[in-house]
Parts: sequence; C-alpha cells; structure tokens
Amino acid sequence: MDLENGLLVLISDAERFRLGLSAVAIPAGQGRGEPTSTGFLSLGEDAMQVRILAENVAKSTGRMCMMIIAVKDLTRALMVDITKALKQHFLR
Repeated sequence: MDLENGLLVLISDAERFRLGLSAVAIPAGQGRGEPTSTGFLSLGEDAMQVRILAENVAKSTGRMCMMIIAVKDLTRALMVDITKALKQHFLR
C-alpha cells in the first residue's frame, strides 16, 4: 500500500490476513549511510530476514517501509522468491 508517509507491505499465505513477522525500516539519511530498521512480533533468523527485506524496499524507494510477513513455513527459498518479487514490483 502506498501511504502518505511511506509504504505498507503485507505478505500472507492465508485467505484472511493475520499478523506475523514485522519490521519497519527508514531509508538512509541524516547521518546514516544505510537504511535503519527495527523488528517487532519477530524472533530469530526469520526476523532478521524480514528486517533486511524492509531495508531493501526503503533503500530502493527512498521511503519508510513497514513490512508484515504472515507465512506459516517461511523457508530461505521462499524468502528469495519474495525478495525477487519485491524487486520486480518496486524497481519497475
């Protein structure tokens, strides 16, 4: 979703959306050379992957990004597929 002050990216494998791994990232600026992010409702390696995805979107768009990924079996291969899809969508 394109919001007035950033982007909201919701990814789910269910018919009805549910809360899941979440991260907010802001693009580089004001003394930061790279995007900065924080995760919430997130634990472990999957949480880091969601933060990295949010940072990549913030970096490529120059806008703040909140990302929520609600996928039951979030594998590394699926994360790669999600990354590719997001790049295609935001870099078109």
